[in-house]
Amino acid sequence: MRTSVAVMMALLGLCGAGLSARPAVRADPGFDPAAARQRMVLPTTKVMVLGLSHLDRAPKAFDPAWLEPVLCRLRAYAPDVILTEAMSGEQLAGIAAYRAVRGNADKWAGSTGAVAKSAQQALAIGPADALATANMLSARPDPAPADRRRLAALFLAAGEPFSAATQWLQLPPTERIAGDGVIAAMKTAIEQFGAARSELASLAVALAVQLKRPRVYSAGDHLSDAALPDDAAFDAALKANPAIIDGLNKATAELAPFSSKALSIDTPDRVLPAFRALNSARFGQLDAQAQWLSLQQSPTMGAVGRQRVAAWEAQNLRMATTIREVTAPIPGGKALLVVGAAHKPFIEAYLRTMTDIEILSVPAMLDATPAGCR
Repeated sequence: MRTSVAVMMALLGLCGAGLSARPAVRADPGFDPAAARQRMVLPTTKVMVLGLSHLDRAPKAFDPAWLEPVLCRLRAYAPDVILTEAMSGEQLAGIAAYRAVRGNADKWAGSTGAVAKSAQQALAIGPADALATANMLSARPDPAPADRRRLAALFLAAGEPFSAATQWLQLPPTERIAGDGVIAAMKTAIEQFGAARSELASLAVALAVQLKRPRVYSAGDHLSDAALPDDAAFDAALKANPAIIDGLNKATAELAPFSSKALSIDTPDRVLPAFRALNSARFGQLDAQAQWLSLQQSPTMGAVGRQRVAAWEAQNLRMATTIREVTAPIPGGKALLVVGAAHKPFIEAYLRTMTDIEILSVPAMLDATPAGCR
């Protein structure tokens, strides 16, 4: 019996060695969801990804009123849903609950979390119930002023301050008063979010108000930060790669036309050219190579470069997932994502793999001159 067992174990060992020695075989391409698009019964959802440089970093001379040529073209596009790079209240709550793993959400969300908690206390409601109630109320047509104030309060408590501002700014100025759940401190917070210099307010909220949409959707992600490499190790590896640093700083001949100086919107006439440049296919290709692909193509960046790109890809995949979820109820509808330009080529690439999402051209939108636009 012992001999038989020994022989059997030896044979198994040989089989295992033989199996481990066989080269891995790459899978065939298999199923492609996008290939089924032509056979769908319902029309595709149209998605436009508008890339930009974050407007809160624009020159001091920048005036959000200069965005009117862009807003005019976006009004003509008339998206049914508008998404931003802000983090959702749901994600903020999740990161806060797992802070030891996920880090500090306030690093990216600023005062949103603290303002939401104060609103929750004032309304005696939790964030999930606040959002569920807001979603139900916002589906009703033609809300009265009292309903809009209630919605603004609920969205604020849900950690969705830009949706709160969207409701608030659709009130006549004389109705923007405390009441219906909005206390004085909440009113101040809502108005501060609505008047922010960033694209979250000056583009997304402004457009939502002009189109009478009930809210804006938060598609931003920082759950993926858990995949980031150690900061010190990444910085050390980066310092050993001056060519990558030049690319990151747009300090190469190819990237110079896309530098922050070259695309500075310090006068009104530079707004449309800057938006056109940042939404061009050329910029997307060059920027993806400089900021991300280069990290995986450098022998000295090693694992930290790979980790940095993995976190970036996970972040963009989650943003694409949010777009897919938000657009699920609107076959044939239109969506707009307002986002940092570096995200655009990745998010569009991921959306193109989906069964019924169609990506629309931002350059074509910007080059058009609809009636009333300049």
